[in-house]
Amino acid sequence: MAVHGAWLPPLAAWLAAAALLCGAATAAGHSPFEASTWARFDSGHYESIARHGYDLHRCRPGEGQNPHAQWCGNTAWFPAYPLLLAAAAAVGLPLEPAGVVISWVAAAATLLLLWRWFLRGRFGALACAAFAPGVVYLYAVYPMSLFALASVVYVRLLEREHRWAGVAGAVAALAYPIGMVLVPLVALVYARRRLGRIGALAGPAVVAGFALVLAQRLQTGRWTAYFDVANTYGGLHEPAETFWRWLRVLWNSSGPFGYTLAPVWQLLLVTVLLAAVVAAVVRRRDTRDTRDIALLVWCAGVWVVPLLQPGQSLWRSEAALVLLMPLLARLPRPFIWTAAIALVVVGFALAHGYFAGTLV
Repeated sequence: MAVHGAWLPPLAAWLAAAALLCGAATAAGHSPFEASTWARFDSGHYESIARHGYDLHRCRPGEGQNPHAQWCGNTAWFPAYPLLLAAAAAVGLPLEPAGVVISWVAAAATLLLLWRWFLRGRFGALACAAFAPGVVYLYAVYPMSLFALASVVYVRLLEREHRWAGVAGAVAALAYPIGMVLVPLVALVYARRRLGRIGALAGPAVVAGFALVLAQRLQTGRWTAYFDVANTYGGLHEPAETFWRWLRVLWNSSGPFGYTLAPVWQLLLVTVLLAAVVAAVVRRRDTRDTRDIALLVWCAGVWVVPLLQPGQSLWRSEAALVLLMPLLARLPRPFIWTAAIALVVVGFALAHGYFAGTLV
């Protein structure tokens, strides 16, 4: 494929997604050309880690989302993205504009690599990837684009049995919490019970997890610093119960439409797409394709792990489903393009909620 053929489709997809988000920001009353527009809520935690490292303290009256929380701070947020912010600050760049640049570049790189490695020639799947669930978080001052990029690289290097696969997995694990769960699981699929291979593929992510615990211990004085804050967002629950609780929000609403219901519609859309992909893979006679199984494990994990903790922002973590697109590409074209249109509609509504300040 010519150079322009390799670059133009993902670049066009990236620009289309950026245009949608800029339109949503404008509709919500914010200028898309201001870095502060793209920094909301948890962006502040990543910026504080970049500036001062980890902080943990006893909650003061009225502090935190949970009135019964004992510990407050920024230890529930992972360090890979703040490290990039800190590197930018070290060379004199302001944090928020640097965060926007990092996220936008990582989002573009994710689309480019998906196109070159997994989706080449499949324009419908590329459109779905461009408007992936939670697309606004791939461009905001959040680590989701870094997580998506590291995940795509990780799966590709696993497939090629490259020695740097473990490093990519470690970056993914340090970018977002569900990476700590999913990276070792996907490594198990590729290792095929070879203990040495499991260590090479998943070991760096495990070591990175211990390093994070140690770093937080040194900075906060507590080995359990991550869990002290993370547990304030709710203990473990039955995923099915959490899922039906989300559906009841839609059922009990005054109307089926509205920006506030965008997270519910995205959850339903994600569930339908994942179910369709699972059915397609199972229907195939040859279900021994290691990459298909690895991608299914990853995507199923992205769907179910956040449901274990009701306080999680599902609409944000679902951005990791960019790895669903190589599987989605095998479905009939009408279905793929219908999915792309649905993702555009939900993506705009979700982005409007983010910019308007109603979605964390």
